[in-house]
Amino acid sequence: MHNRAVKKGQKVQVEVDTGISKTIIDCYILEPESDRLVLSFPASQKEYIPYLSEGTEIKAFVYSFTGIMIFDSIVFDSPFNGIFVIEFSNQHQVIQRRRYLRMPFISDFFIVGKGDNDNIKTATVDLSGGGVRFLCEEPIDVGAEYDARLRLDEFSSLIKVSGIILQKNFYRSNEYVMEFLKINEKDRDKIIQKCLLIERLQNSKSNS
Repeated sequence: MHNRAVKKGQKVQVEVDTGISKTIIDCYILEPESDRLVLSFPASQKEYIPYLSEGTEIKAFVYSFTGIMIFDSIVFDSPFNGIFVIEFSNQHQVIQRRRYLRMPFISDFFIVGKGDNDNIKTATVDLSGGGVRFLCEEPIDVGAEYDARLRLDEFSSLIKVSGIILQKNFYRSNEYVMEFLKINEKDRDKIIQKCLLIERLQNSKSNS
């Protein structure tokens, strides 16, 4: 694939224009090819298939590790048996680097203490490729930059990040956000794939 930001398993939202309204449909990449994307198509959205005939112009949103890539596309193969193919063009894409899929996720998140302090163990609330929301009982400095370690699953090594601490208008006073300033892009991709997996599991439960 000529664009390394597009990979199998990533989420793609396609905008369907019925002439009366526009609807966003969640698909996932089954196979990225040189000039097109082979996508899954949800059976629950089959009513929109007549609006996705071959040659129809659509807008697509690819959730990649760099953010959301927005590009104009054309339907190459209309949805059939759960498979949908659209053209992919680098010429029309726009990358929005600070927009990431955010999903609820509970795990260990360690703030690296400054000076002689021990690491501060916190618990995550939700997660995205751009940062993590967490609960912390220990005092931390809002606006300061910290190193941290995130446990994505029990079988993998901790992900190393650093970021700035923000405190927004949450219901709980001990709720914070770390916006990532430094993170290995492979690790960011792991986080994004984790968020996509959580979303797919949620969707499968809601459709069952």
